[in-house]
Amino acid sequence: MKQLLKTTLLLLGIVFLLGLNTNLAHAQTPTPTLKGITVSPSIIHIDLAIDPSEYALTYTNNTNTEINLLLSAQDFSELEGTYQLNFLNPKDAENYKYSLSSWLSFENNNLQLNPGEKKTVKIFIDKNRITKGGHYASILAQIQQPESKTAINILPTLSALLFVRSSTGQEIENGKINDFTALRDGIEYPDTYIVMFENNGNVFTVPYGLIQVYDPLGNLAAKGTFNVYSLDSLPESIRRYDTKVTTYQKILLPGVYTAKIDLTFGKTHQKLSKTIKFFSQGMFDFGKIGIGLVILLFLLFYFRKKIRAKLS
Repeated sequence: MKQLLKTTLLLLGIVFLLGLNTNLAHAQTPTPTLKGITVSPSIIHIDLAIDPSEYALTYTNNTNTEINLLLSAQDFSELEGTYQLNFLNPKDAENYKYSLSSWLSFENNNLQLNPGEKKTVKIFIDKNRITKGGHYASILAQIQQPESKTAINILPTLSALLFVRSSTGQEIENGKINDFTALRDGIEYPDTYIVMFENNGNVFTVPYGLIQVYDPLGNLAAKGTFNVYSLDSLPESIRRYDTKVTTYQKILLPGVYTAKIDLTFGKTHQKLSKTIKFFSQGMFDFGKIGIGLVILLFLLFYFRKKIRAKLS
């Protein structure tokens, strides 16, 4: 009987270890270093109520080849629910009320850069003619390389995104949390949450905030910063934001968890919040535990039968 007890305790320990979920932490992939031609800044926000109606872009030639940049502006929209931009042709841009290119002009739209050289170009916004709401465009720098030069491995076009908020007094800020859910398979404990932010106003905005997760006992289990990369939400659109949370508790029990998001957006600092509840297996893997219990019962039956045979 002592041997049976030792075997049972050993098997229960194995079942417990098998049931632990060891995939809660994920390493982050380092951001690659860009080489070739660079532009700074790559994203610009201008509020014409407080900012000048001009800004400067600096281009740097990090190659050993002389290049020529041809600058232009192109309007874009965002594909619904994604981070992908949809560049508009001139005909479509004419009917797009958030376009910006027609109100932009360049100090010089042709830059020649020697190896290692950097140059700055000013871009002007016609603030007296621009219509209400938010407007945005991409400043494209097409790389023109002389035919006599040796080809180099660089992108043919650089892009810098410009977001301009007009100052007509008719700018509208309005938004809501369209959806808030945990990203996971089955009843696994999630480390990522999806927020669908719906911008119903006529200006772009950068929502920010905090996601907090509470365990079945009401203790803070995890939290994460919402929109850590300050991604814009374009007017009259729904944008998906993925937020990773950091788990602080070493032991996560099975049960009903509560996740809450509090976010702020706009110049008027509007507040939004949403709470969800979900069942999670915590740090245990019910599938592995089930398999382990089946194996345990089989082995217990086997050893019990064997011990009875010896006693008889």
